[in-house]
Amino acid sequence: MYSCYDFAVILLIVYHILKQVIIDGIGIFALCLGSDFASSGFLNSSLYLLLENLIYSNFEVRSSSDAVLHLLSTTSGHSTVGQLVLANADYIVDSVCRQLRHLDLNPHVPNVLASMLSYVGVGHKILPLLEEPMRCVSQELEILGRHKHPDLTIPFLKAVSEIGKASKREAFSLPSQAHCNLMLFKSKVSEREKEVQAELRQGSSSGFADGIDVTLMESEQWETIVFKLTDSRRYRQTVGSIVGSCLTAATPLLASMSQAACLAALDIIEEGISTLAKVEEAYKLEKETKEAIEEELQSCSLYQLKDTLTAADDSTVENRLLPAMNKIWPLLVVCVQQKNTVVVRRCFSVISSVVQICGGDFFSRRFHTDGPHFWKLLSSSPFQKKPNLKERTPNLKERTPLQLPYRSADVSSEDPIAETSSLKVQVALLNMIADLSQNKRSASALEVVMKKVSGLVVGIACSGVAGLHDASVNALKGLASIDPDLIWLLLADNELSDKDGI
Repeated sequence: MYSCYDFAVILLIVYHILKQVIIDGIGIFALCLGSDFASSGFLNSSLYLLLENLIYSNFEVRSSSDAVLHLLSTTSGHSTVGQLVLANADYIVDSVCRQLRHLDLNPHVPNVLASMLSYVGVGHKILPLLEEPMRCVSQELEILGRHKHPDLTIPFLKAVSEIGKASKREAFSLPSQAHCNLMLFKSKVSEREKEVQAELRQGSSSGFADGIDVTLMESEQWETIVFKLTDSRRYRQTVGSIVGSCLTAATPLLASMSQAACLAALDIIEEGISTLAKVEEAYKLEKETKEAIEEELQSCSLYQLKDTLTAADDSTVENRLLPAMNKIWPLLVVCVQQKNTVVVRRCFSVISSVVQICGGDFFSRRFHTDGPHFWKLLSSSPFQKKPNLKERTPNLKERTPLQLPYRSADVSSEDPIAETSSLKVQVALLNMIADLSQNKRSASALEVVMKKVSGLVVGIACSGVAGLHDASVNALKGLASIDPDLIWLLLADNELSDKDGI
């Protein structure tokens, strides 16, 4: 006799086999129909199904989907699956958007989106098509969305992370492209000036018809330049808008009690800030190009093209980096205050990265205001006297019960942190101080709190704690590059205090 469990297992195996048969059948139809498979619409209707099964739990189903995707790529004349997806990206993204609107029926769609972008590797090429899915994802990561679908928070964060990586890849190419456009424009202006000077030296005068031809030719050339700059600017705006949406979606989750969600959000924040920095760098180069083009259009009396270029001015929306960081900072402070040492250490690494990107001047007042939440960690265990067990629990009945790993109770703010974990947090904080102080761009963030931080670091360096020695010495080297006299005075004072037995 078979039990209910045996019947369930048998049904699951049969379901997997049927799914694999359907996928293999798609491949057989593609081989039989050849080019008619795509022209008849079967390719567009089956692509999403195959991509969806790339994340299926059964290995045979995943392998079949991968094999059929490669087969469809070959029969469609594409060398890779990425090119196949890129050629049919609008149909695939449209399917993703439809299913994102009905998550109760399609809870797997966040994983499909993430796997499609990571496995296929064409996220940076279909970036403009990802604006609508990103809006849906952002809504699902808001409070109401997370409350309605709590199990989808991590999958959605993975999808946001993949979109952020695609944006970063594109953003890092924008400054070089903008610089090339600027150099190309300058070279054309230089060539034009040489031609004008040559004509003046020769004293040649063109007829009326020749003058019209020259004017028309210049107008067409300038029109091409203006359109190229406009297209470049529009694409940069798209990249900036998408990465801004990624940051907006991930920022609230910095305060999450879930370690996985918080770490995923920190990764998105770090990549998003570096992406926005590249977008602004490209904007500054484009602005320089635009101003130079406007001067030339003015000199050529091409006022209509100049008006077209001026009308597309986006200076009011391209100041993205510091406003985004201003919204993120309070939640980074909240993140540091968590009792999860893994999250706190990662947060210090992210703070070090974003401060160096944004510049220390922006964080000077913030370190002065919120710095105590950071620096108090340097004076904790092992430099803080631990209360006696009897002092902590005068009555045995009042002791906190042992929390086993599978218990989901929240960690109280009074619960002590293991000394080893505390040391790792302090090492991460000392490394952050060293990185910020050794970088000229970010060193100004520590100038206002220099005395407080230097005193703590000198005390740690002279304490003899083996686990903190290397990190504290490295931090001292960085702080000495800002104010060497203060560091030497603190070291001398500490040495004299030890000799006097104070």
